[in-house]
Amino acid sequence: AAVAQPRYDSNKKAVFDGKIGIWLFVYKEPVQRNSKNRVKGIIVTKNIQSINKDETRNMIINKVIQAIKKKWPAGSRKGKIIIQQDNTKPHCSINDELIVLESQKDGWDVQFWCQPPNSPDLNVLDLGYFNSIQALQHQNAPKTIDNLIGCVEKSCIDLESNSLTDVFLSLQLVMEQVLDCGGGNKYKLHHISKKKLRREGRLQERIRCNETIIELVKSIVTGEEA
Repeated sequence: AAVAQPRYDSNKKAVFDGKIGIWLFVYKEPVQRNSKNRVKGIIVTKNIQSINKDETRNMIINKVIQAIKKKWPAGSRKGKIIIQQDNTKPHCSINDELIVLESQKDGWDVQFWCQPPNSPDLNVLDLGYFNSIQALQHQNAPKTIDNLIGCVEKSCIDLESNSLTDVFLSLQLVMEQVLDCGGGNKYKLHHISKKKLRREGRLQERIRCNETIIELVKSIVTGEEA
């Protein structure tokens, strides 16, 4: 899955919902023998058991990057677009030649970064997006992999852009707390009552980091005492 922070698209005069796409690592093949559930020869969907770098590269080049170029708000296309990926082994290098070539084609500047190791809270998918679509998906009871795929895809469509906005705001709060504890993960995330602020029209797209924390980080970087 790939998502971005929702924002106003001045060209379309509407809010870009941030949903880049969700894709499948599956294949289809005919059933080899009859059973009580399936007739021989019927085409079934199966998940790929082991994902390698070639499959990941193909997905990024032919699915992710193409979806970004198609859906990204026109007013924001001149700037740098950063894709953050985690550090799983099947992921390609951020300097992969074929990916870089496609990322820079036609005047685009799409770059890949890796999230800090062992830091799932710094990944919007793990921080809240997957939980949000899973909560919608659990309202159904899929019995086959095709039913499950349909439920997940529908959940992505049905998820409100406000839910994705809230996840990105939570990410900003997590980043602030990580800075405050010197780069560690021993922090307690405080709440800012997003729903209340949204009702009152006071919810901001970006949270300003506490100045004291900024000075603390500067002192750590420079080696000076705060």
